[in-house]
Amino acid sequence: MDILDKEREAFIEGAKLNKKTLSLKNPDDYYVGMEKAFDDAFNQYARRKKVKYAENKRELMKDVAEKLYEYFTADITPFDVCFNECITASKKILDNGLFGIAQKFVNMSFKYLYCYSDAKDYIHKFADCHLPLDKYTVKWIRSFKNKEINRRLTQKNNAWANIDEALYNGIQNFVSESLAAGIEYTVSYDPRRADGGKCRLPQNRLETEFIVWHQEKINELRGIMKKITDDEMERLGLTWIGS
Repeated sequence: MDILDKEREAFIEGAKLNKKTLSLKNPDDYYVGMEKAFDDAFNQYARRKKVKYAENKRELMKDVAEKLYEYFTADITPFDVCFNECITASKKILDNGLFGIAQKFVNMSFKYLYCYSDAKDYIHKFADCHLPLDKYTVKWIRSFKNKEINRRLTQKNNAWANIDEALYNGIQNFVSESLAAGIEYTVSYDPRRADGGKCRLPQNRLETEFIVWHQEKINELRGIMKKITDDEMERLGLTWIGS
């Protein structure tokens, strides 16, 4: 099993999508993954604005769910058309109009749908999917030190919710070009790998996100733990051996 399959299985288990069989052929099943994507994108905004949407979440998602179902089953809509239609519908949810939140909802919907039992029967439909932008993928993108993208991210306080459409498109194009050129990425949570923890990231942006999101989250947690340990060592007047 390669690293992408491992990450997909881990994500499925973490999201509890393995509790029942979910199919892209069933329009009602779309709401299962989309509810999780909805929470990923809108929870923080809803808490801040004190908005309650639990009772009408399904109705709010209805337009997007119908567009996604048509995209996967009717085979008449190009990905870019479907994505833009979903973004337009998503920006109306909660009347926030924020592109950054809409992209996360739409992109995470595709990520959850990629985990359905028959997703590999529709693998060509995921070929042009985008990289969902959140704090972890934004941090990874900044590591490339693209001056223009980093400058514009700084202007947006590096917050994925603040990213506008122009910056978003610039990031997606940059990521696509970078992956096409080949990127080796260190996956430190799997030290048993024969290649020393390095893997070549997929050219598919959505597939890459499964790997990068997990590793960047681990990197952040390690940084927090190191800071706590260093602070405690300093408090006790101790130093690491060899430092």
